[in-house]
Amino acid sequence: MPKSILILSNKSSGSSAVQRLLAQAVDLKCVEKTRHFENESLYWTKAASALQMPQQDMLDSEVPIEAMAARHDLVQLLRDNLPAHRLPNYADYLATTATTAAQDRAFIFAGWQRLCEQYTPIFLEKSPHHLVQWSALSLIVDCMEQLQGEVDFLLVGLVRNPMDTLYSAFRRWKTPPEALQYEWLMAYTHLQRLAEMLGTRTRVNPAGRVVIVRYEDLAVSLAPLAPVFDFCGTSPSADAPCLNRRSLLKWQQDRFFGFSLAPEVKALAMQYGYRDADLDNRDRPLWPLYRDVRRSLHHSTRWGKNLYWYLKRSRQI
Repeated sequence: MPKSILILSNKSSGSSAVQRLLAQAVDLKCVEKTRHFENESLYWTKAASALQMPQQDMLDSEVPIEAMAARHDLVQLLRDNLPAHRLPNYADYLATTATTAAQDRAFIFAGWQRLCEQYTPIFLEKSPHHLVQWSALSLIVDCMEQLQGEVDFLLVGLVRNPMDTLYSAFRRWKTPPEALQYEWLMAYTHLQRLAEMLGTRTRVNPAGRVVIVRYEDLAVSLAPLAPVFDFCGTSPSADAPCLNRRSLLKWQQDRFFGFSLAPEVKALAMQYGYRDADLDNRDRPLWPLYRDVRRSLHHSTRWGKNLYWYLKRSRQI
């Protein structure tokens, strides 16, 4: 039976690193062709868009994607990654007035099954978008039920210290952590709900469908991934590397980073095992000015780069 692993996380939580770590020990595959980075397809948030299910606007992201664009994206993804004889019938799917919601769901679930069959033995999808969107998660749960006996699923919830996550996102995209922290809160509230619905998988409870691992623990040992390796029918070598420990608590070394977590975000982080010392930050008087200037410069630089590439392409036409 084909197997499907979905790594669910927030942005800047290390899902790409965990994917590479698993790939060193497990014969797994990802989609080969996608318009997104790091082998991501955004399959389930696009499915939620195509079905016009409610989704949360995400910071510095195209999600949620407009419904018709999402439908075309899904069809293109399947055409790019499946041989013709494996493609589900998609002609009617693109005609918005020709299909019912039930037919659309059947197409989406059939598309996922075909991807799992194409990328055997284990098809891996990771996304820092799905965990924020309960509509996407509910579709995954429905697909697991629909394909029971056809595809074996495992969901891996990857948690990272919110301070590290928010600091990484600020460094990469200059996303204000004051706003982004509430996406972290929503994502990991959803993970708790998902684990309650499907059960947490451990070696003692192999019937659970959700494995929750912390990034920080994987920087010390691969032991928390034991249920995942069991699901894959393998184990890592004795000298398999862990995640990079140098990426931990970098925000504490930044003398300008003065962000502090909201009480409700800190409370949820502590439920995942983080301590005050992992979460508390000192006030930095210049932080608001530093944050706003860095974001303004980032946007102006990005606008300039986009203009440069537009003009360059225009000259080539």
